Amino acid sequence: MKNTRRRSAQKKGDRGRPNLISKMPDDVLVMILSLMPIKDAAVTSVLSTRWRHLWRNLLRLNFDGTKTLKKMVKVKKLCDIERAKYIKQVYNVISSYYNHPMVQDIRIRFDLDDSHSEAINDWVQFALEKKVERLELDLLDKNYSVRKPDENYEFWLPSSSMAGEMFSLKKLFLKGVNLNETTLNIILNNSPHLEKLYMFGSGLFPRIHVGEQDINLKHFKLVDCSGFESISLYGFDLVSFIYCGPEVQFHLSDLPKLKELDIGEVSVGLENNVFSQISSCALNLQVLVLDMWSPQKGLDVNAIIKFPNVKKLMLVMGAEEDECLLEFTSIAQACPRLETFSISLHWYTPTKRRRKVRRVASPHVHEHLKLLEMIGYYGRISDVELAVYFIENAAALEKIVIDPCCHASGGDFTTEDFLKREQAARSSAKHQVKPILPPGVDLVIL
Repeated sequence: MKNTRRRSAQKKGDRGRPNLISKMPDDVLVMILSLMPIKDAAVTSVLSTRWRHLWRNLLRLNFDGTKTLKKMVKVKKLCDIERAKYIKQVYNVISSYYNHPMVQDIRIRFDLDDSHSEAINDWVQFALEKKVERLELDLLDKNYSVRKPDENYEFWLPSSSMAGEMFSLKKLFLKGVNLNETTLNIILNNSPHLEKLYMFGSGLFPRIHVGEQDINLKHFKLVDCSGFESISLYGFDLVSFIYCGPEVQFHLSDLPKLKELDIGEVSVGLENNVFSQISSCALNLQVLVLDMWSPQKGLDVNAIIKFPNVKKLMLVMGAEEDECLLEFTSIAQACPRLETFSISLHWYTPTKRRRKVRRVASPHVHEHLKLLEMIGYYGRISDVELAVYFIENAAALEKIVIDPCCHASGGDFTTEDFLKREQAARSSAKHQVKPILPPGVDLVIL
């Protein structure tokens, strides 16, 4: 009886409280809805008469199917059913926007391939007709892995007359989407406001040439793409270029505003003399990331060029063997204004060897270096050598951050096995680095 009275009193109290959401103006409510996947936003139409059409005012359409994809991984027989449901859902939404003048942002995230080209083509046409500013087609499979290029959807433009509809496009993200040379040129030539072009797992064409055009592209990123042999970028105001994939030839010239360069050459190392390929843009760089998966193949120290304005340098390296990595500090020495040095050591079953800690024969004072980051620290002699080198040679050092996280994957080890290795690495870092830490330098072990 008491519980019944309490619940009754609570209901009366709830009715007496002001409904803050109902007092919010429509534009604020639309802003809140824009943070949701479109599927969830559309459900709010059943709340009341006011909410019935509110979601149709969204300028950002996020068709995020991540939750469904996780179910598809567990139950494969759901794949075809869920793909059909997803395609229907997108069509239902865009049909509701038939009379809407514009949509700023459209994101497609689902496991779709070239067999679904007809539907995706319709969505691309809708996006262009609505003067979209940001378009993302994330069609990677349910495991978020890269397909064979001939299975990817190929980006399609409805007709040459649609080129003018790309005037508003500012950001284009393509994942698991192929792009041919003609289409790329149409996009670049007809999108004067396009600043970001990111491609992941895309099939491309043998020789990529971007330049000698009145283009506004500022940020260009290629990750795990295939089908090309060389990349030429020249004659425009590019600010950042990120490449991660197999070995290709780079031709970079007349890029006066290029500040950030990230070159990842998986399982290749530096034997292709990447320094000579990027020398023309070395003067203005401020951030440099080099991915060297095979450091044991050696480094030609004489090939290293000067980077007079680089303030942040990151080296990503395969580190299975406990080989001395001190020769790679030569790259840091080529950056006289260096403020942050990061090294990411990728290992799976790292070898530990018993040997004495080596020191560089010719010490170099890093006058401006304030931060040392060591990712993948395991407590091997090669790890300690790097830490000792920078402690002894960085006059302005303020902080050392050690992250023992292992970034390798695969094999028979469980998550528990990796966690044990990371915990052992934390203990090693504490006992190896802390005793030699200079006064005033902070040590952070993640």
